[in-house]
Amino acid sequence: MLKKFVLFIITLLMVSASLCAQSRVFDTSRPDRLLTFGVRAGINSSGLDNNYLSAQPEMIRNNFYWRMGGQIGGSVDLYLRNFLSIQTGFFWENRAFDSALMAADADTDYMGSMFVNSRFNYFHIPVMLSLKFNLLPGLVGEFDFGAYYAIGIGGKKKQHSYLAFGDTDGNLIFDTSLQETGYFDATSKDFLAVKKSDFGLKTGAGLTFFEHYFIGVYYQRGLKNIAKQNAGSPHLEFHNSSWSVSLGYNF
Repeated sequence: MLKKFVLFIITLLMVSASLCAQSRVFDTSRPDRLLTFGVRAGINSSGLDNNYLSAQPEMIRNNFYWRMGGQIGGSVDLYLRNFLSIQTGFFWENRAFDSALMAADADTDYMGSMFVNSRFNYFHIPVMLSLKFNLLPGLVGEFDFGAYYAIGIGGKKKQHSYLAFGDTDGNLIFDTSLQETGYFDATSKDFLAVKKSDFGLKTGAGLTFFEHYFIGVYYQRGLKNIAKQNAGSPHLEFHNSSWSVSLGYNF
């Protein structure tokens, strides 16, 4: 549903741009206000890109499912011209994803499944270049591109494990466990151990109605590998990614 809404916003921008192709799209005059402030709130869908299948040969299933979260915060635009600004802000983000993994080793008669629910929070600071263009009277579009920095501030990871293995007498042993830890508290020896800090790229598009009311969609992808590495184990790669939709008001 979120991706369909994103496509709707992008289509609306393209149609509006075609309607105003003959008009003055970019206002290159000096801005009346150097700084503008706004508030934002919305929903997101996030996941974790990883290399478990390629890094661990015993892994036979590796499914990560994006889940819904939300964000709230404030934005600031530093205007260079009416059509161009540097946009930043400060946001609290709640994110989530689920994962299902399965591993097997014929040499040790081992098979295991793991189901993990991850819910966590970030403080998020973007810095983007914002290109603004007039679409219709009372309607301004924008394309934003830049980077972000985020720091983890807590969360929970609930891990269900199911194991089956053979003992020295040839008996088949079954075992289950349930473990709940802080999302950012895992050590490098634990499954899905992530670092607190993250940075990456952020891009998006938005519409401002009657100078005050804002709606926007954004995609962000982590450049930093946030996996905690365990000495002697395969090298892991974890990268955050998310889509978000925000509503806002500009003062």
